[in-house]
Amino acid sequence: MKIRYLYFLLIAFWGTILLSCKTWDDRLVSANDDLGKTLFAEISAQTNLSKFKELLEKSGYSKVLSSSKNYTVWAPTNDALASLSTTIINDSVALKAFVGNHIALQSHVMPTTTTTESVGLVNGKYVTFGKDIFGTAAITSSNKYVGNGVLHIIGSAVQVLPSLWEYVNTTKGTYAQNTAIINLTSQVFNASKATIDSISATTGLPVYRPGTGFETVNAFTQKVYDLNDESKKYTYFLLANDVFNQEVTKISPYFKTSTTDSTYRKAAYETIKDLAIEGEYSINQLPATLKSKFDVTLTIDKSAIVQTIKVSNGTVYVLNKIGVTINDKFKPIIVEGENYASRMTTASSLASTVIAVRTLLNPLTNTNFKSVFVVGHGNSGFWLRYNLPETPSIKYKVYWVAVNDLYGSNTATGETATFAINQKLSMGSLSSATFAYPAAALPVKNYTEQLLGEYTVSSYGTLSLYLVANGTNAMALDYIKLVPVL
Repeated sequence: MKIRYLYFLLIAFWGTILLSCKTWDDRLVSANDDLGKTLFAEISAQTNLSKFKELLEKSGYSKVLSSSKNYTVWAPTNDALASLSTTIINDSVALKAFVGNHIALQSHVMPTTTTTESVGLVNGKYVTFGKDIFGTAAITSSNKYVGNGVLHIIGSAVQVLPSLWEYVNTTKGTYAQNTAIINLTSQVFNASKATIDSISATTGLPVYRPGTGFETVNAFTQKVYDLNDESKKYTYFLLANDVFNQEVTKISPYFKTSTTDSTYRKAAYETIKDLAIEGEYSINQLPATLKSKFDVTLTIDKSAIVQTIKVSNGTVYVLNKIGVTINDKFKPIIVEGENYASRMTTASSLASTVIAVRTLLNPLTNTNFKSVFVVGHGNSGFWLRYNLPETPSIKYKVYWVAVNDLYGSNTATGETATFAINQKLSMGSLSSATFAYPAAALPVKNYTEQLLGEYTVSSYGTLSLYLVANGTNAMALDYIKLVPVL
């Protein structure tokens, strides 16, 4: 009886397994399941996508969508393509870009919530994909699974938009601001891209083939943002020509150079660098104020927006007014004592001088700081030189923090200096007499900023500062600060 019972139990068990397998197999071969098809086969089977099928074949993407790799396609209907320009259809490059603007590598399922994603497409562009929306197109049918991806159908074609950098280039003849950006382009030498002909027997350095190694760079894309980067979003404020010229004129006095052209070029860059913001703001999201990459506040009056242009990686707002405060443009300049560029290099100074960088505790702020100390140099007027590149032509209040903690014990007075630190700061040149030597050595352990006086930088460029010893006295410096007086 037990054996017979076990026998019937095994039969029932295997029957359940076989029935489940059959149900699973039925699902796999169901007439409604197209996992055996490719995306191109599925598109070809739908009569309302026949025009898009033709474009796939003409652009070569039919082979791509017939491959084993996974893709997502947002296919425009025949009605959506009815007005497609013949210029695009008859231009192989434009057609490939257009069709590729509807295809992404990997499978992307339409979200069921309001969340969106920026999808990278096979043409290098990015388009926003969300519930019932792909870029500017409404999704009319979604999440059709086939063997090599997902198909969505959209009610309108999504045109290929230029990048922000492409837009700047194509409108440089219209807007002075965009002309100024393009004019920041120059040729520079890049040794890594140059061809080496030989190695110099004299210097041991490479000798590069003439004409090689030069590349085109743009100061804006290098120092601010690469506006051609499709993976990021930007908001770009484009000023009407008269407004842009007013802004450049306003700051030109602070960037005086030897020529009118170079002064304009620098002032234009300093104006433009704060007009591109990382991140895209729709008109509804646009706040009254924004901070630029360089911590400059832009005041935006929406009523001053005269045009809005959508680009593939952001939005352009053309403005006939913008608020930028001059004082906000120019920040204090700080040079750390340990970051000196050069030093006195006489034979005796090289032999005896001790230049030490020490980490000290500021008891006023309870923070550590680094300070340079110079002792034992034995040279009257020993100096350290500091370079401040790209210093605007402004009047500055000049401060320093110079701490003497090189002290010993004195039972009568407490702490006394072991080394007398007496020094001055020479502005612009070693012989400058802008600031005199102090009447007495630095007091022991003074951690506060000391005002040395005011100094006007007459022209924009590199400003040299010299820390100079009074006689053979020791020197010390935490930092120098130049605060603009506007």
